[in-house]
Amino acid sequence: MDQKKIRLNNTEPLKIEKIKDSGNNYDKSIKVILLGDSSVGKSSIIERLKSDSFNNNQSATISLEHHNLIIKINSFIVRMQIWDTAGQEKFDAIASTYYKSADVVIFVYSINIRDSFDRVSQWSKQVDENSSIDEQQIRILLGNKTDLNNERVVSTEEGKDLAKQIGCVHFDEISCMDKTNEENNNKINNIIEVIGNQIYSIMNKDERANSGSFNYVASASILIDNRKKKCNC
Repeated sequence: MDQKKIRLNNTEPLKIEKIKDSGNNYDKSIKVILLGDSSVGKSSIIERLKSDSFNNNQSATISLEHHNLIIKINSFIVRMQIWDTAGQEKFDAIASTYYKSADVVIFVYSINIRDSFDRVSQWSKQVDENSSIDEQQIRILLGNKTDLNNERVVSTEEGKDLAKQIGCVHFDEISCMDKTNEENNNKINNIIEVIGNQIYSIMNKDERANSGSFNYVASASILIDNRKKKCNC
């Protein structure tokens, strides 16, 4: 599929929105993978991101499951291929094969399960050892199940510190179950905003125009504009 030639202007207001999946009508496809122990709510996060729904009877993920989410960044359409991984250790080897081509990694733990938080460092280490995208990989850390705050065993500060340690561009605590709290809903929607902004930022750097991570066709006007900005004449 031919990729759209786009003109990105740093002064242009950035508008990011979810749109209906219309098959192959997109300009770029990226891979998003969710990593975390079993029962931390990875599948529920995907459902909230896709359709703002929550299933009380969500079944456990077996091996890997694939979902599509289409977002529009101004006029540029991106297909997010979201991979939901099983949290059981016996599936670690399967999930690791997907690290190398992951553009976005979302680490997830439950604020009421200490072991799920401690395991994030192990997930991060596996990504470091297997990923080939290096600094262009977008990493996010989410502490899920704030609706169980009375059972909290992991503090917000611990989450923030871990996010810094493993190189995440964003950290937040959310509840997939709670759909009545506007602040919580905004936090979930903000995950898409963060990813969209990061993609836009990468596309605006001409030195990454031919990146294997976000490989798009840059118009001549983009490169000319960037050179003019750097020129001191």
